Amino acid sequence: MKLKPVSSHSSSSSTTPLSYINKSSVRSSPETSDCYATDLTLNSTNNHIAVLTIPNTIQLFDASTLKPVSSLSSTSNNFDNNNSSLPLKLHSLQYAYVSPYTLFASTNKNLVLAWDTRTPQLETIQLNGCADTHEFLSVTCNNEDHLVAAGTELKGDENVGISFWDLRVPINKQLLGYYTESHSDDIIQVKFSRMNSSKLISGSTDGLVCVYDVSKPTEDDALEQVYNANGPVAKCGFSQHNTIYAITASNAFFIWSTSDENEQLLVQGDTDYDLLSSDNVDSSVKPSKAIHHLSSSHATIVDILADSNIKDLLSFVPLEAKSCWPLLMCDHMGKINITLVSYDEAQPTVLSIDSPHSETLRAAVSYRSSLYTCGDDGQLVQWQPSLINNTNQNNQRQTRPKKKFNKRKPY
Repeated sequence: MKLKPVSSHSSSSSTTPLSYINKSSVRSSPETSDCYATDLTLNSTNNHIAVLTIPNTIQLFDASTLKPVSSLSSTSNNFDNNNSSLPLKLHSLQYAYVSPYTLFASTNKNLVLAWDTRTPQLETIQLNGCADTHEFLSVTCNNEDHLVAAGTELKGDENVGISFWDLRVPINKQLLGYYTESHSDDIIQVKFSRMNSSKLISGSTDGLVCVYDVSKPTEDDALEQVYNANGPVAKCGFSQHNTIYAITASNAFFIWSTSDENEQLLVQGDTDYDLLSSDNVDSSVKPSKAIHHLSSSHATIVDILADSNIKDLLSFVPLEAKSCWPLLMCDHMGKINITLVSYDEAQPTVLSIDSPHSETLRAAVSYRSSLYTCGDDGQLVQWQPSLINNTNQNNQRQTRPKKKFNKRKPY
């Protein structure tokens, strides 16, 4: 069914669709200007958010107020670059799906570390890689908290792979197995589906996006589909409307359907007309129904907001546009918009947002009516629909105690 055309426009600042309600700095002091945030993850009870920063720290914040809660450290692995020949480097974070207190981090030491965030000074689990020393770039946990997967960096002539651990196995959480045949370069992202505990997606700088059913006994059996993103994959994931998506390092995006036998490419786009020209696109890839060339004024596609309840956050979107995919975009000065793209030829809807960010965003996560963003300016920001924010402010004004007047007569 075709969507009704959506006009391309920018909302004015007086009608901005989202308003930031809280912000917090991940920097320990104003002088630490070299500290910036690269990743964030929200726990399953939505009360804590973990932020990964460079230099290496993991900071926990209260998700409703963004007040700092604690910082994580390790007793057996050195976070201090000055006191180790191979300092620990953290690449990505992921909270467990069921347990609100279990947090995983991928590292450069052939390890995935896990913390119980109630005891932040001691990691409770070390997930060891195989005999070859790997640098894990990405980590994910399935929705039963049984399986953890991590993608590796290409190192010399060694194979890249996706390593798996079964958290139900008590003996030192040893490696369960790995996939090494699907990718040929750095595996930048791995994600389990939140709807199906056995579905896994991976994206690599080799330009491929792979979908697996990890319940199958071998990698050949598990690999269900391979998609070509025509460039190094920066982010990928499962999205609404039975689709998956990929964003490349050169700011092209692709959205594929998983609900039909042909695994059809529904939407593709870029911020550079040359990226998707016939000269640069693999001729074996069937073109999508819609190709959108987005304005380069917001040159970075941060992510696609893929939460299944995204309609709570984007309550301002007209009903006809509910089958669109929202792209969070940002320029190098922190100016943000949400661009809605559809699988027909309608022009994208561009929704500008008044932003307190001053530099490029690196990561975002949404849940129901809240969006959290972080980036190079060291700021963690919480957003909500402007209608909700205005309603809360009005309610606060209405509940203020009325001033009492002295009604006695002046004599």
